[in-house]
Amino acid sequence: MAKRKRHSTRQKTNFLPLAILAVLVIAGAGLIFVAATRDSAGADENAASQPGSQVVQPRQGDFTLPGLDREIALADFRGSYVLLNFWATWCPPCKAEMPDLNAYHQAHQDANFTVLAVNVMEDAAPVEDFIARNGFSFPVALDSTGTVFEQYAGSSLPSSFLIGPDGALVKAWPPGMIDRATLDRDVTPLLEG
Repeated sequence: MAKRKRHSTRQKTNFLPLAILAVLVIAGAGLIFVAATRDSAGADENAASQPGSQVVQPRQGDFTLPGLDREIALADFRGSYVLLNFWATWCPPCKAEMPDLNAYHQAHQDANFTVLAVNVMEDAAPVEDFIARNGFSFPVALDSTGTVFEQYAGSSLPSSFLIGPDGALVKAWPPGMIDRATLDRDVTPLLEG
């Protein structure tokens, strides 16, 4: 008598549909999170991009940093508008916007305005060499630890912020390059007003 082979009646569970479902749920939750944070950030950026509008944000606070030739404190510029520009020598968009920033600084430094270029997390030697080679005349501060950049909620370079004569934040542009046309549109009316 031949022995019968015993077949298992238990089915193998296929986990592939469950894995796909889990990935879709996680991806959907991520997209919802990104959309929600983008909408709230976009509302602030849209409000900030209106000419003459002011960004309602808490004061970012004073700071003191070493400069290329002397210590620089934001409070030293009280009574003037200050364009804080966070940058680095390795950042192509940072380097590309510098000529416009320098030209605007030179054209408006007698109208209670200055560009304060805050280098983020680099040694002084390459920064000093870059500034000298290009003949830029605005003051340069060295944020070697990135603490001030974080204080201003910087997320990428370049990032620019306009500080008013009272030391309060007036305007924050989305991270990225700003050009002469942007400065003429957003800053010049404040200097002439």
